[in-house]
Amino acid sequence: MNKVRQLIARVRQTKVGRMFLDKKFFHYTWIGIGISAVNVVLLWLFIDIMGIPTIISSVFVVMGTFVLRYVLFDIFTVL
Repeated sequence: MNKVRQLIARVRQTKVGRMFLDKKFFHYTWIGIGISAVNVVLLWLFIDIMGIPTIISSVFVVMGTFVLRYVLFDIFTVL
């Protein structure tokens, strides 16, 4: 366990390590994963279940998740 702490301490000393171990990066990552999952689920729901044409569904889902992504980035002060 001590070696892991030493490794993390060494990584934090580098510029790239500080960037990836920053709290903002973790928020950026989980928000991106969540938005991707929401895209897939909503497109499946609108296209396959509700029968809405693909182009219309895609436009609304992408626009909606784009706004949602900005709101979440603002809430978690990622930007």
